[in-house]
Amino acid sequence: MDDRLKLLRENAKSRGEPILRDKSFELLIKTVESKNPRTILEIGVNEGLSGVAMLLKADSARLTGIEIDEEKVIKARENYRLFGVEARTKIFLGDASEIIPLLSAKYDFIFLDGPKGHYAEYADNLIAALNNGGTLFADNVLYRGYVGKDKKVPHRHATIKHSMENFLDKITTDKRLKTTVYDIEDGVSITEKLYE
Repeated sequence: MDDRLKLLRENAKSRGEPILRDKSFELLIKTVESKNPRTILEIGVNEGLSGVAMLLKADSARLTGIEIDEEKVIKARENYRLFGVEARTKIFLGDASEIIPLLSAKYDFIFLDGPKGHYAEYADNLIAALNNGGTLFADNVLYRGYVGKDKKVPHRHATIKHSMENFLDKITTDKRLKTTVYDIEDGVSITEKLYE
């Protein structure tokens, strides 16, 4: 990993930014490297560090991002400029729930790291937006170890747990998809779209 990027990730972590954790980040980068996508959709851009890393690995890719926080969009654009990838990026500022259904493009790779309680709601549109052979990489799918377990869940986390379980059900039972769930950190799923 680029030293500057490593430093920016450490800095973001120290400020409590909800960035992708180290093992999940490594898996994301390995997956992007092996798939070498031309078109990437990122839901939950934050400060753009994962986007930068993906674009450095897939050096002919273009990235479309969705981010609801305007300050984060400004920071992401600064980071894209810093690493020379800005010309290959476009960010939609707004609510992913409103933007995702309006997307008309198809993508080779989708990185889902947005609002956890909405994954199930996004699933059908994201699957439709994937090219055949495309990959959907989702973070936080085992949400704090609550998903798929019978252990008592604090009330404030129940909606997210339920949404994640519905999301995982969709991506693991749909015959068009092949999904692997990795029990690392907060859980990662990697889904390949086999056919329309």
